[in-house]
Amino acid sequence: MIKSLLIVVFCLATSIAHGQFNSEQYRKNAIKSNIVPPLLSATSEISYERLLQPNLSIVAAIGANLRGNLSDFVLNPSADLRFLNRDIKNRYFLTEIRRYIDFCGCDHIPLHGFYAGGFVRYNSLSISSDLQFGSNSTNLDTKIALDFRSFNFGPMVGYQINLNNWLIDFEIGGLGYSPNWINYNTSSALSNSDLDKLSDALSRNFGIGGNYKEIELNSSSGETSFWYWTFRYAVSIGYSF
Repeated sequence: MIKSLLIVVFCLATSIAHGQFNSEQYRKNAIKSNIVPPLLSATSEISYERLLQPNLSIVAAIGANLRGNLSDFVLNPSADLRFLNRDIKNRYFLTEIRRYIDFCGCDHIPLHGFYAGGFVRYNSLSISSDLQFGSNSTNLDTKIALDFRSFNFGPMVGYQINLNNWLIDFEIGGLGYSPNWINYNTSSALSNSDLDKLSDALSRNFGIGGNYKEIELNSSSGETSFWYWTFRYAVSIGYSF
């Protein structure tokens, strides 16, 4: 009963919005900005959506950090190791395919309503930082550089509101599989004790469990790869034209 009532309410709302839309020009394009990344880091994201059919669209987005000392991956200090003078460059490219769903059989409003689809994202993150082990403030002669690459993809769902051509896009899904690759080098070889501290810190900050524990560093450089499950979420505000 409740489910049927919700469907009826949704159909009524869609019909009212469609009546308003008929008097306006048919618009197939939209520019949007994701407001979530700036709240969590210094990263900004802008996207472009193009309607291919009345219920099918494609989205392309680009994101980048604005300040080099902040990013989606902020290296937090620990009691035994600190990351000083961080310089972080974060760039990513995203594409989505969306199919808008008309639950009640009404004429569907373009760029409005529930949608489902899939996404692909490529992320490039470069970090360089001075390392300070323990409380010795003079121990700044070790520098680490990391090149982090990730490739995310998976399904996603969401809901987009169209209010007089202004858009509010809630992406409430996006569980995806993410293989990753990382290359790193330091300005000097690390001792086993220092390597343990570095491995612990990177594991905690990147949220990948004990993958760095597998690194056996006998010199000042190395590489590794890993994967983990990801969850994409976004709240975007934009305008259709």
